[in-house]
Amino acid sequence: MKKTTVLFFLSLATLVVMISCDSKKQEIKDLAKKFVTALNEQDRVSVYNLFPAAKSLMELLPESLDAKSIKVALEDSTGNYVAMLNAETQQRLIFKPDSTGAYKIEDTYGVLNFDSIIREFAIKTGIPIKDISDRKFAELMNEDSMFMSNLTLKHFDELHGNLSKVSGYWNWGHQAGAYYLHIFQTIKNNGDIPVKGEDYNVEFRLADYGANGVSTTKVIPGVDLAPGETIELTTDAPAFYKAANNKTLMVDVVIKFKNMSTQALMLKYAKLTGEEYQEYLQYLKDLKDAIEKPSSEEGELPEDFDSLPDED
Repeated sequence: MKKTTVLFFLSLATLVVMISCDSKKQEIKDLAKKFVTALNEQDRVSVYNLFPAAKSLMELLPESLDAKSIKVALEDSTGNYVAMLNAETQQRLIFKPDSTGAYKIEDTYGVLNFDSIIREFAIKTGIPIKDISDRKFAELMNEDSMFMSNLTLKHFDELHGNLSKVSGYWNWGHQAGAYYLHIFQTIKNNGDIPVKGEDYNVEFRLADYGANGVSTTKVIPGVDLAPGETIELTTDAPAFYKAANNKTLMVDVVIKFKNMSTQALMLKYAKLTGEEYQEYLQYLKDLKDAIEKPSSEEGELPEDFDSLPDED
């Protein structure tokens, strides 16, 4: 009799858990439907309420979502619920309870819109875009992220189309009743890829660090440059004649690419290996190990150390 009673209560408890789980899944499914409806109706207030992080990802939110058949599953490893919006596209929402216990969208997969340049860059650098969440991907692609910062340092020259300033000078004087100041700058393509003039400008930034402290920027359109080719660009700035004459003239020449993101510049000019993301993960691991590794309190003894000197 006791055994039968125990089995009855175990079965009852299992049934209660199953009903509770099914109830929670239905709640998540309803929330997912509500999110899709809010997004399709461009109800940003409801979207932000359900997906708080969307406020900082506004420009990446799609105009609409197509949820053919929403299926919800519990992720045992995290305790989060996953709402699959479309099994074909693998678009899904990750729900996690907030501090009040209310379930909110913590992250998404395949929902945010990343342009083709970003996606191509991710593939070329070895980022598994189908296995990485949208928020994590957006963080990686941020210009200030550690991943992008490391690549920017590594490919600094390529980010400038492998163009460099070879030599520059200026001359000034008085001719035909007028003052003149001519500034010259030679630009060279050090890479093995042709650079289109329409892709960049050369900025001549002038300043008089004398008494008046005036400054200005002269923008010169870029010129097509084949690999190894050089070109001398020039601009006139008669207003800075006195600064040149007084030796208070400062000139900075900047090569500036137009309407091209860091990712676009790397795709066009950098030699990516496809191992960049794995190298980044290894870098993070090494950094973590270095931080967690206990430092030795005692210094290492020299190899030729024998013993302490005898005391007198």
